[in-house]
Amino acid sequence: MFDKLKKVFSDFISSITGKITERDIEEFFKEREIDFIEADVSIDVIDYFKSKLIEEVKSVKANGTKQETIRELLSRAIIQIFQDTETLPDIYRKAAKKPFITVFLGINGTGKTTTVAKVAYSLKKLKYRPLMVAADTYRTGAIEQLAEHGSRIGVEVFSKKYGVDPAALSREAYEYAISNGYDVLLIDTAGRMQTNESLLNELSKLVKVVKSDLNIFVGDALAGYDMINQATAFLQTPGFSHSIVTKVDAEVKGGSILNLAFYTKKPIMYLGTGQSYEDLIPFKPSWVVERLLD
Repeated sequence: MFDKLKKVFSDFISSITGKITERDIEEFFKEREIDFIEADVSIDVIDYFKSKLIEEVKSVKANGTKQETIRELLSRAIIQIFQDTETLPDIYRKAAKKPFITVFLGINGTGKTTTVAKVAYSLKKLKYRPLMVAADTYRTGAIEQLAEHGSRIGVEVFSKKYGVDPAALSREAYEYAISNGYDVLLIDTAGRMQTNESLLNELSKLVKVVKSDLNIFVGDALAGYDMINQATAFLQTPGFSHSIVTKVDAEVKGGSILNLAFYTKKPIMYLGTGQSYEDLIPFKPSWVVERLLD
């Protein structure tokens, strides 16, 4: 995991034998730019690391900069890309409104439906009463997939037939949740490409109709540079405040996670680390630091 990007940072740290100059940093990033790009790190993020290190090195120049110091500066630069975050239970505990409406959005194939089920599973273990909503009324098998997850984890799924308006269905689910005492509404929406403006507008309609409290973007760690296009499009329409990154247990290069945080300036809430319902871990910037620098 993150092997290529980890090697680039490791090579940089090991090249330090004493003091380091701004020119050293400039030359290293110029020489290894292709390696960063092949690890899915965008040019903007590469420039961020270069500028951050130059800025930090100036402040410690008087004391010299050995390998331990450079590692610490890199660690600080990585952590500063990410925004402070809370887990869903943290947010729900502070919320006065019940049921708390959470909408999950993203393109096809990111593991959105499975992520909804993982979230529901974790909330149930904490004694919440979640209701999952099958608002993907387009993809064949989507309703059955969520229903199967619900059966496995013991969480009810609100659904209608295919072709029903997702916004109207979600609103009906909200009324059902109120009358039946559910704490949280977890709405699984249809995946849609970030270039399809009409479908994004339809999703925006759903968000407005149900008056969602929280929109979460679900992105695939294997998406590479396309993660930037996906996230920025969904950030604009319908908008989101947090994200979840899936499939980080695969051969992930690492750059997509850095890009997501850098371009959206929104906190990453969880990481999907496998197929089990337990495989959803709260995101911590230190998790990335450990895999890139240790």
